[in-house]
Amino acid sequence: MKVRTLVRYVRSSPARLQKFKTCIEEEKEDSKSLITLDVETRWNSTFLMLESAIKFKKAFASLYMKDSSCFKELRKVGGGPIEDDWKRVSSFLPFLSIFYDATLRLSGSRYVTCNHYAHEIYGTRLMISNISDDDEGIKKMAAQMMSKYDKYYGNIDNINIMMFVGVILDPRHKLNYVNWIVHDSYDETQATLLFLKIKMVLQSLFDSYASSMPPSKTSDMSSSTSTSLSNFTQGGTQRGGKIDLQQLMASKFQRDTGCLLTSANKNELEKYLEDACESHVLNFDILQWWKDQPKRYPILHRMAKDVLAIPISTVASESAFSTGVVSLILFALH
Repeated sequence: MKVRTLVRYVRSSPARLQKFKTCIEEEKEDSKSLITLDVETRWNSTFLMLESAIKFKKAFASLYMKDSSCFKELRKVGGGPIEDDWKRVSSFLPFLSIFYDATLRLSGSRYVTCNHYAHEIYGTRLMISNISDDDEGIKKMAAQMMSKYDKYYGNIDNINIMMFVGVILDPRHKLNYVNWIVHDSYDETQATLLFLKIKMVLQSLFDSYASSMPPSKTSDMSSSTSTSLSNFTQGGTQRGGKIDLQQLMASKFQRDTGCLLTSANKNELEKYLEDACESHVLNFDILQWWKDQPKRYPILHRMAKDVLAIPISTVASESAFSTGVVSLILFALH
C-alpha cells in the first residue's frame, strides 16, 4: 500500500522525519500530532495510521517531489499516492472508524457493555449492507465482510441469547426493540424462531430468579384480588348489602373475554415490559436505574445485577478482529 510505504519511509529515521516536518510547515498543514506507524496484523493500528496520514497529504506530495530517496522508495510500489488514492482512504475511514469505536466500547471495563453488544453487532451488519460505493474494490470488500459476518451471526442456532436479554433489561429498549432487531436482520422464519427462543430464555431466567425469592406482599395482594373476583363471579359478593353492578360487569367481562380490567394478576416481568421505556438521555446510567428499582421490580432487580455484570469482551481492542480484516482493508486501499 502506497500510503503505508510513505509513512514508513518518513518514520524510518530522524533526518527523514525532520524533512517531513519542514514540508508540513511549508504547506501550512496544522496538526498537533504526527503520523503513526502501524502493525500489519493489527487492523486498528492501520486505521490510526491512515487517519493520521490523510491530514498531511500535501506535505507527503511535497516530500515525494523534493526528496530523491523518497521518490526512489515509492517507485518500488508504483510511485507515490495520487489523488484517487487519498480519496479512497477518505471514503473508507468513516466506515472503518465504526469498527474501531465499536471495539473500544465493547472492550471497556469501567462501564456496562452487556446491553450494547446487540447494538454493535447488528448495527455493524446494517452498516455493511448499506455500502453503495462506486469503487468495485470496496464493494468486493463489503461482500467479503458480510460473508464473514454471516459465518458467525447468520445461523441463529449459534447466537448467544444473553446478548438480547441485556438489551431487554435496558429500560430504554426492552422486548419490542429486540423484536425489531431480529426481524430486521433475518428472514421471517428465522426471525420468528429466534424471537420465540429469546422470550423462552427470558421467561425461564425470570422464573428461576422468582423461585429463589421469598413470597412478597405483591403476590399476596394479587392472590387476594383473584380470590375476591372468583367469589364475585359466583354471584355472592355484595357491597353494604347491595350488589355492586360495576364489579358484576367487570367479572362477566373477565369470564367472557379472558381479559382483566386490572393488572394485579400480571407478574413483574410483564409489568416491566408494558411500562413505558425510559428516554434516551446522554450518559444514561443503567446501573443506577436498576439500583433504584428494588421495590418496583424486586426479581428483575436481582436478575439485572447478574446479567449486566457480564463483560462482552476480556481481550484488548486491538485483538478483537483477525488479520483477515487487515487483508480486506489493504485490498480495498491497494
